[in-house]
Amino acid sequence: MNWYNFGMEFKGKVVVVTGGFSGIGEKIVERFSDEGASVVALDKEQADVRREGDVENMIKGTVDKYGKLDILVNCAGIYSQNQWDIPNLSVEEFDDTMNTNFRSIFLTTKYALPHLLKSKGNVVNISSALGLVPEKESSIYCASKAAVNMFTKTLALNYADKGVRINAVCPGPIDTPMLSENIPRNEMKDYLNENPMRRAGATDEVANLVLFLASDKASYITGGLYTVDGGESLK
Repeated sequence: MNWYNFGMEFKGKVVVVTGGFSGIGEKIVERFSDEGASVVALDKEQADVRREGDVENMIKGTVDKYGKLDILVNCAGIYSQNQWDIPNLSVEEFDDTMNTNFRSIFLTTKYALPHLLKSKGNVVNISSALGLVPEKESSIYCASKAAVNMFTKTLALNYADKGVRINAVCPGPIDTPMLSENIPRNEMKDYLNENPMRRAGATDEVANLVLFLASDKASYITGGLYTVDGGESLK
């Protein structure tokens, strides 16, 4: 697949990507690196983005090393299709989903914003098409991503006149380990046939949009929720 070339637009930029060692996050890290950025990629083995102390230290360490922070991409997340039976859903699973998918974004943004205000930087949150349309099996996951979407919009409104842009990308089914781990192999064909484009997306297709939104080419874009879902959210 051809990648959109940004002409080393990110040379000299400092980027933090959570969930940066697999799937969509790994591709985003690769693309920013190819475009000249200094990228700090995180996964749960390095810092627990649900824990305030870990996040505070991670942001501080990045700024101490590079002197600034220009772009934050929040990509850490988990997905479950076993959340339809609310009376029997454990509080632990609720907390795990909400903390990983939403609390983490609150924490990283909380500690990144003072530095992004200095650099006039921006945030790209990786949300989900299921934050826009419901999936009956995934009630808490959908709620967590809807929270990300509204958080994105309210922050964008608060910081638009301060030079910080905040947007969200809402992927549908993307060819990643997360998809294959949650959809049994024998069900995958039928699952993807329900998508209007009849296929899973590629991580490149998400990364292209993330880099565009993080670039100066998107300088008048903030508060947007942009789907990369093959039309899933149209159903």
